[in-house]
Amino acid sequence: MFYFSYRLRLIIYSVFLMMFLSGTLLYSYQYVQNVIFEEADNHLLRLKQLLVGNLRSDQSKLQRYATIVARDLRLKEYLFVVTGIGGDSQPLENLYERQFGWLPIYRRIILSDKEEILVGKNHVDLALAIRKKFKQSESGIFYFQGKTGFEVVAVMPIKYRGNIQGRVAVTLLLGEKWLQENKKISGGEFFMVQDHEIINTTLGSGYDAHFRIRDGNHLMINGNPFRMLQIELSENKMPHKYQLWFGLSEADLLLRLDQHQRFILTLVGAGVAGVLLMGILIIRNFSGPLLRLIKVTHAVSEGALPKLKKSKVRNEVDELSNYFADMLLALRDKQDEIQKTHEKLEKSAITDTLTGLYNRRCLQEIFPKLLSQAKRDNLCVFGILLDLDYFKKVNDTYGHIVGDHCLVHFSKIVQQEARDSDYIFRLGGEEFLVLTVSENIMAATSFADKIRKKIESVPLHAEEALIQITVSGGVSYANPKGSPETTLNQMLSRADIALYQAKHAGRNRICASSAKDNSKNTQHQGQV
Repeated sequence: MFYFSYRLRLIIYSVFLMMFLSGTLLYSYQYVQNVIFEEADNHLLRLKQLLVGNLRSDQSKLQRYATIVARDLRLKEYLFVVTGIGGDSQPLENLYERQFGWLPIYRRIILSDKEEILVGKNHVDLALAIRKKFKQSESGIFYFQGKTGFEVVAVMPIKYRGNIQGRVAVTLLLGEKWLQENKKISGGEFFMVQDHEIINTTLGSGYDAHFRIRDGNHLMINGNPFRMLQIELSENKMPHKYQLWFGLSEADLLLRLDQHQRFILTLVGAGVAGVLLMGILIIRNFSGPLLRLIKVTHAVSEGALPKLKKSKVRNEVDELSNYFADMLLALRDKQDEIQKTHEKLEKSAITDTLTGLYNRRCLQEIFPKLLSQAKRDNLCVFGILLDLDYFKKVNDTYGHIVGDHCLVHFSKIVQQEARDSDYIFRLGGEEFLVLTVSENIMAATSFADKIRKKIESVPLHAEEALIQITVSGGVSYANPKGSPETTLNQMLSRADIALYQAKHAGRNRICASSAKDNSKNTQHQGQV
């Protein structure tokens, strides 16, 4: 009865959800349509302000270029010579090209005080427009339809010694390039209109050139509706028959609306399917997580910490299962932490904290095992007792920190020279022991002398000082006849005597104690 009512409630909820989503879709479509068109009008206004600002900026730049030319002293002097004395105007044109050829303008012209064209003689149409628009003393901006296209013109008088010698004009072509550059900024389409006919546009080719605005701001071109705004080029300085319009395609807006509608439909369909599928899965899998929790709880009660995989939270049971998985993970982490701490304690109990070598306590555990292994392999165990020379002097001279560096430096070199089968111990202070397995005492002594030479050849760099370290050593054979403890003590005692001999003989040397070599049956005593 419980499962049936649960399913029935899920079906009812799903039906209500689908009805709600359907109503939301209808309302959303109408609302979004109004928002998109309203936002398009607002966007048009913002883009118009931006484009008008860009156009005003272009006008200001053009007027600044005209001012730069008009105020150039050399150009004034050349113009004075040409207009006052007479002569060829070619040097003036050459001067202009050298001085101002870099200016990003379309056309340029310089007129004399007698309205003669001195620079830009092929721009007669521009000269006529300037004479018609301004007097010689006037400056300003105006627009006109030139022989090559629609242009904005900046005019500036040229004065020399208080007299007007002429005037300069520079132009910017509002042609295809200018329209395309502004199209990249705005994302819309531009229309240059003359007498209700499109003379230039960013639409490309194949458009209807007839221009008719309907319902205030709507234009239909080749069946494609546009929302339009006019861009005022200037204030009362442009003939009424020339107009610049900017528009956004409503087809793009409707396409966005259709895409939104398809997205909503897809979202509703996916939501309905997801709700139904989730309900079925909840009903089918309700008992699964609960049985898994019971099994894991039983294992924990017996002292185990099994792994419990976390699952997606679909109901309260899943959430409880995830909490339980986190608890088991935390317990395992604590158990691992305790294990690591235990391992660190074990390691610190058998190693020296400064050098990382084995300590004296570990020697008592390792020596019997090494002795038994040597017996099985018919080899001998040798102890090499090493002691740093004049270590107290190093501590007194450089301090105990440098002394510790010396010990670490020494221990690293010994580790590098030792074999994998060798054991190195720090017995205390500057005294170290190397347990090695070899055939005879001569080989062990040779190995010890190899360590001595390496120590001597590698000084320590510390405290901006170069410290030369040497070591003395004693080598002794471990006679396995007694107990391991007795054998160890005897070996250390003989190695200590040999070490004393090395110290007494002048340090920085290795001495070997007298001992029977079982594998070679020879006697060896002496110093290396």
